[in-house]
Amino acid sequence: MNNTARMKSISERQARRRLIKGERGAVAVTVAILSVVLFSIAALALDISNAMVARNELQNVADASALAGARQLGLLYQALPQGTPYTTYQLNSPTVVTDAVQSVALQNHARQVAISINTADIVIGVWNSTTRTLTPGNIGPTGVRVTARRDASANGPVATWLAGIMGINQMDVVTTATAALTGTGTLAPGEANAPFGLDELIFTNPAYCGTPIQFYPTNNPPQGCAGWQTFLESPPNANTEKQIVEGLTSNPPTYITPQISAGVTSLEYIGGNVQSVFPYLTNLFNAKKVPDTASPTGYCWNVVVPVYANQNCANPNEPMMTVGFASACVWNVTGAPTQQIDATVTCGEVTNGQGGGGSFGILGSIPGLVE
Repeated sequence: MNNTARMKSISERQARRRLIKGERGAVAVTVAILSVVLFSIAALALDISNAMVARNELQNVADASALAGARQLGLLYQALPQGTPYTTYQLNSPTVVTDAVQSVALQNHARQVAISINTADIVIGVWNSTTRTLTPGNIGPTGVRVTARRDASANGPVATWLAGIMGINQMDVVTTATAALTGTGTLAPGEANAPFGLDELIFTNPAYCGTPIQFYPTNNPPQGCAGWQTFLESPPNANTEKQIVEGLTSNPPTYITPQISAGVTSLEYIGGNVQSVFPYLTNLFNAKKVPDTASPTGYCWNVVVPVYANQNCANPNEPMMTVGFASACVWNVTGAPTQQIDATVTCGEVTNGQGGGGSFGILGSIPGLVE
């Protein structure tokens, strides 16, 4: 090989070495950049995960606090004098509700921080189950919305661990929950106090509050859309009905009506001749009626009754599923020969049980989460 060829070979080898060194340097720089990016993404993922845990914990706080506030509304309404509708109650001081909300919140934590709730983040108002809206107000409120925060305005943002390398030193986390009293879904034992039920058809009229109805005669539209039932007792006939009515009349009662739950409990409806029960029912009416200047007779037997699935006013004669509950003022029970039971649908009662039933004018005092 001559000198020229030898020099050319050496030059080519040196060029290849420089190229390899350059490629290695470029790879090293690329790896370094990717390492920083991947580390940053991993750091951010860890901090986002931490923020998500904080969010879940804050949601639990908001849920529990809203339920506590709405439960206070239920307790307030249960303490009202009998016959006082919750819809007329004015919550002049919300302190009893806000105190309950804040007390429950402080018993809980989000990422090791006890949570306080800003007063401005507690909204009390009327919950509309149809439109699913909460309208702020203090007349007959039924719902409480709570916003739980970890941000600059309350409890401090959630500090990051590693995301600071990307300029993210803290994260704001905010959650909201609404709890409300809804249509009574369960009557506790003894809370149902009359052997009747109402057809759901009565409540298709939006202005059903104050509607005149008849528990007898039945199958007599538009007022007599009702049925007689023996709760869970068999056989469902007039003789069983007599025993139940006598048990309800005695003091103390010797018959305690069972727990009834909407969507769960089917009751035994008679559908037959109950004329022989009227003397016993008259005694029950006289034992339970109270003065009421708003009723046509000046007296009212306040009853809470199950509502069964719409039968288009037909008199049911088989087990019927309970879809909710309603209240009524029975103001007249007339025996033979007329045999008539007159009443008026009333609204605004709050029962001991849970909500979750149909909207038939009465609420359960135990709230549920609605959003």
